[in-house]
Amino acid sequence: MRLAKPAGFRDTVRFTINYHGRITQGRGLYFFPAEPGRPRHHQQVYSGGGTDGNPNWIPTYGAPNDKATWDLIARVPAGLTVVSNGRLVSDKVDPPARRSRASPPAGSRTHTVHWRQERPASTYLISLAAAPFKKVSDRWRDVPLDYYVYPEDVARARRLFGVTPDMMETFTRLTGVKYPWDGYSQTTVTDFIGGMENVGATTLVDWLPDAQAYRDRPWYRHSLIPHELAHQWFGNLVTAENWSNYWLNEGMAEFMAGQYWGFRNGPHAEDDFYLDEYRRFLASDSRRRVPLASFNSNNVYTKGALVMRMLKQHLGPEPFWASINRYLTRHSFGNANSDDLRRAVLHATGQNLDWFWDQWVYNAGYPELAVSPEYDSVAATLTLTVRQTQLDVAPADSAGPRFSTPSVFQGRILVRVGTSSGEVRKQVRLDRREQVIRVEGLRSEPNMVVFDENNAMLKVLTFEQPTRWLAHQLSRDSNLWNRSWVIDQLARRSGDTLAASALSRAARSADYYLTRAQAVAALRGFPAGIALPAVEASLRDSSAAVRETAVTTLGLLGGARAQAAVREAWKRDSSYEVRASALTALARLDSVASRPQVLAALSTPSYRDVIQTAAIGAAARAPDSTLIDGLEKIIGEQKLPSLVLATLASRGDTQALAALVRHRDDSRSWVRRWVLDAIEEQLQGKDLE
Repeated sequence: MRLAKPAGFRDTVRFTINYHGRITQGRGLYFFPAEPGRPRHHQQVYSGGGTDGNPNWIPTYGAPNDKATWDLIARVPAGLTVVSNGRLVSDKVDPPARRSRASPPAGSRTHTVHWRQERPASTYLISLAAAPFKKVSDRWRDVPLDYYVYPEDVARARRLFGVTPDMMETFTRLTGVKYPWDGYSQTTVTDFIGGMENVGATTLVDWLPDAQAYRDRPWYRHSLIPHELAHQWFGNLVTAENWSNYWLNEGMAEFMAGQYWGFRNGPHAEDDFYLDEYRRFLASDSRRRVPLASFNSNNVYTKGALVMRMLKQHLGPEPFWASINRYLTRHSFGNANSDDLRRAVLHATGQNLDWFWDQWVYNAGYPELAVSPEYDSVAATLTLTVRQTQLDVAPADSAGPRFSTPSVFQGRILVRVGTSSGEVRKQVRLDRREQVIRVEGLRSEPNMVVFDENNAMLKVLTFEQPTRWLAHQLSRDSNLWNRSWVIDQLARRSGDTLAASALSRAARSADYYLTRAQAVAALRGFPAGIALPAVEASLRDSSAAVRETAVTTLGLLGGARAQAAVREAWKRDSSYEVRASALTALARLDSVASRPQVLAALSTPSYRDVIQTAAIGAAARAPDSTLIDGLEKIIGEQKLPSLVLATLASRGDTQALAALVRHRDDSRSWVRRWVLDAIEEQLQGKDLE
């Protein structure tokens, strides 16, 4: 490019790029024609966002470390609503004669819509969505909120998205930073990845729950909405300067979702959220161990959230939120890296946490602690020998570098010891590969020992204890993480009647559904005669999650009594998830006797098709001619029936093959696509005639 006159360092040069082109489907933009007869598949186009998406349809610098303002002007058919970032400047009907090479076909009426993003943001957050949306309007303080959904979803929108104002208020109060954009829209589109936090204009998948689905605590409201909203502060207001610091976007947004539920529903709800993060982190770490701050890290969501939780516990709530406020205000409308967050903590609290950042952000892994107890009645002392057993054996990452796991993790933990004479707590600092902790002043023998009472340290704990200690802890400990660990220990003691009694009591009467559900699941390893009373009682629990676990457990315990109870759950339960699990259990217990239920379930509607999907799975495991006919009848409702039919055909089932062949030329385009994909995947190279 030749400039009209020379430009020096720090000069501003304005230029305009005129460009046009045909966009390949999925390369930045996603185009969908209307498919009449297929629910929620209207004509639409939307952008995927991201540094690997937006530069494919806009000439832009896609990396996160350069922020801009922009205008987006789109001309679309008159029946489509356009949603983008910032504020709506204009929406004008085009004159009929106005034509260009990019115009819709002759005879179509169009309108031109102009959106303007006036505050700087990273260009990977530029958004475009156009579909026959209906707008449901809401407000938080002086900020307009809009929920764009398909016409058939208007009745569901307000219940789902109506939590948004309260979440905005909570995030604003916690961080001390008001929601920073002109407005906030949430737009639902087809076949989307989940959510994309475009600045002020989040795009979401179109899985709006119906009223009955709320019995199962849908992921959409529990995780997706608060996570994407939190990005408007963490990721959009302050953006990671590069993708090696991506956890500052994703981990902090994930953390904030848990903070919302803790603020709104109390400590159990907060523990519940992060316990799920903990389990998912351990699973991802077992597959690939990398630091939090590293390019393409696989744990930016889960470990990022857990590290922020640890930091809050270490600092205390007020210093923690003062640090977050410093981070957001110091770097607002700009970029930051991991050390910027450390410096924000330093300036807000005076604490230099180099050691914390080194082990939790820049190194990989977590401590694996082995604890051995010994009680001295004469000295009235409990001695705990603590060994850190984690090994630095990770191979080099596929990207080249080899990441280290520290041989010693540091941190403060609280040891709680219960006795018949009262309880003693002692705070200690772990800072050696092996160390001894002495808890003195115990006037009687311990009946409970809780190591790291508040779960202040992310870890895996091995601590062999007498069953009576564990049973006592399960009945007295209010911390969900600790209860979960205890239940795991008791589940391994299937021959121990005290363990069974403790689990049965928790299954019936624990004060939070998650503990009850975990106790029910643990009972599946015990003899049926011992486990059945508590598991059957759990079918009457107020929580659908407990009832679902109960029917799954009954399916594994087996027997006529369990089968009858599961059949009743299939008939009468109000939860989609419970009925789907009940159907799976029935099919496992007796594939022949359950065929009428499976056939009925193939045409039973449910949120996210969970009941139908369970029936398809049962039909695949024990097919017969009736079930194959049932699969063919629903071949246009989801992709899975085509795949199952193709799998059965590959095993020599001629009825399944004939059903597939009949639908190769189905009048519905999506059915043809699904059938051909299934044939290619399962039957490539085989004669279909």
